[in-house]
Amino acid sequence: MTPVKMLLSYNNNEKVVEVPVIPDKLPEIVQELANEEFTAHTKTLTLLGSKKPRTFTLDLFLPTKEYEFCKGNGEEVISLLKYVAEKKIPARLVVTDNMTELLNIAIAIKNFRYYYDTVKNIRATIDCVEYIFVNTQTAPPEESTAPVFKETAVTYNNTTSQIKSANIEGHTLIKARDVLNLLGKEVDWNAERKQVIADGELLDIHTEVYDGCAYCYVRDMAGAVGFDVDYNPNDKSVTLKER
Repeated sequence: MTPVKMLLSYNNNEKVVEVPVIPDKLPEIVQELANEEFTAHTKTLTLLGSKKPRTFTLDLFLPTKEYEFCKGNGEEVISLLKYVAEKKIPARLVVTDNMTELLNIAIAIKNFRYYYDTVKNIRATIDCVEYIFVNTQTAPPEESTAPVFKETAVTYNNTTSQIKSANIEGHTLIKARDVLNLLGKEVDWNAERKQVIADGELLDIHTEVYDGCAYCYVRDMAGAVGFDVDYNPNDKSVTLKER
């Protein structure tokens, strides 16, 4: 008797059935790739794609009587196929040779057909496709990396505005438009470079965008338009002065 065993099961071995007779030819696994071909000028190019689920067909002799050359009952295999089809659940096929696992694959049954021969044994053909389990658990939400914004008092020429800002490692990241408006600058936005424009001049400084608004470090921005910054650590206020 061959040392090769073929087992069908479902629900993590809730039910396991051994195929009574091992076919002469073990399953031929078909691995297709989702490649795409397209023609550019006079050449046909291939775009390599991902692997598709593997497929194979089982052609089985399932005896319904006891024979010296096999053990098991072919009716159990048919019952298992009917059960997974009715419950709409995947099955699993495991093929071993002594202690060596030749194949272990979760399968969806595409279709199966069978008939009884003249001595009432079963001949069955089962078309299978690899079943890919999907993780339905919801990933925990990622922690927000956005800075914590607050209002900072910014003064220029005896006028003070409360402007949205955040402290980043001891540096003040502040809403660019409001500061530049306080300085009397016309403000625009270069969408391609994602940088602020003041009075027609691109401010080539570090810029970040939050909720559709541009933020720059106040000292960088002030310096780019010819101003100095005085920072009051007591009330965390900012005063802008022309150079």
